[in-house]
Amino acid sequence: MKLLRYFDTDDGSLPELEVRYSSPDKVSTAFEFLFANNARNVTASGGYLWINSLQKEKLFTGSCDAALVICESAEPFHVVLAGITIANCTLPDLGVLVMPSSLTIDYRMGCAWGEFEINALLMLLKGLCALGGTLFAPWWGAEGEHEFTEALRRA
Repeated sequence: MKLLRYFDTDDGSLPELEVRYSSPDKVSTAFEFLFANNARNVTASGGYLWINSLQKEKLFTGSCDAALVICESAEPFHVVLAGITIANCTLPDLGVLVMPSSLTIDYRMGCAWGEFEINALLMLLKGLCALGGTLFAPWWGAEGEHEFTEALRRA
């Protein structure tokens, strides 16, 4: 599998894949899609959001918190999600940064990623794109981004 080189060796980095949306409401729908596929929050201390009007943090409560970012009530936030299951394959933990117009997914490379997991991730990304998003993989440069978009097209 051509994409395996982007997953197989843990070099300590957290590569990113970004799904950008044409309208902010689609970000909420996409974030909810992750939870509809068995995602559960495993962020250290549960994760927090910065609430602008209160000028203080609030504990992350679930997929509905993405709506607070979209309406600019909260700053973008990052959580770690475990248990996302696609086509009977449970993916390794994924980090998700919720921005007003995108979800940025990061992952730890290493032995947890095999062909089955990479294909499941591609199916997850395809599902996120089907909700109105476009995949970008700038982390890996032009060649890597091309390989990811081609693999996504074939998935």
